[in-house]
Amino acid sequence: MGKWIKRILIIVVIAGVIYLMFRWNLSSLPNTRVIQNMKTLSTLVFEFLPLLIIVILLLGLLTNRWALKVERLSFGGINVLFDNPEQLYIRTVRAFLDTKRTLFKIDFERDNFDETLTSYYNAYDFFRREMNILHSDKKRGLWGRSRQSNQLYTLTNRIVQVLNDFLTSHQNDFRRWYRHVSESDQVNRLDGTGDPLVFHMTPIHEIQRHYYKYDAICTGFQEVNTFFMNEVRPVFDINVEKWG
Repeated sequence: MGKWIKRILIIVVIAGVIYLMFRWNLSSLPNTRVIQNMKTLSTLVFEFLPLLIIVILLLGLLTNRWALKVERLSFGGINVLFDNPEQLYIRTVRAFLDTKRTLFKIDFERDNFDETLTSYYNAYDFFRREMNILHSDKKRGLWGRSRQSNQLYTLTNRIVQVLNDFLTSHQNDFRRWYRHVSESDQVNRLDGTGDPLVFHMTPIHEIQRHYYKYDAICTGFQEVNTFFMNEVRPVFDINVEKWG
């Protein structure tokens, strides 16, 4: 806390000096040696202030004390965010995960596995891209890489690994099966008895139960949910109660 108080006091003093330079009319004061020095200092400050601001911003970016991120490019302009990499990363991930219920709680009675697989792949791709914020922080020179950044980087690698393992094990098989039954409009019962189900007239949970690796994919979903609930949710403070 003491370190931040010192920084705030320094900023206040500098801002006060600059404010007084704007407010004072030095030309109306007696032309003494002190006033001449103040005039010279005032001129130097106004000449080099823009350059000083640019140098500070560049140092902040190059040393990763701040991260520069173009969030959205549109006709309305570009949003540029300045922040330290850890806090920028946490906010970005929290906003993303707040809309990804199936990573934390999948509903086997209502969720379409095909759509859920797409959501999982989007999450996998998201974390691969966003961890570049922390990857650049890994090479931070003057201050070194922070403990929080190390923890976030390790957790993100784990997230990518868990999602990659799940998708590699289940995505291709399920989607080939799902595409076949949807195009043929019929689903053969898993036990081989009775007439095939009509795809477009059967609830999604009933269709999915006849997938030949149903138990395995359900176990995989539960393992992903357990990982995100126990290891990811506390770090990014995700409110899972809103999903019931």
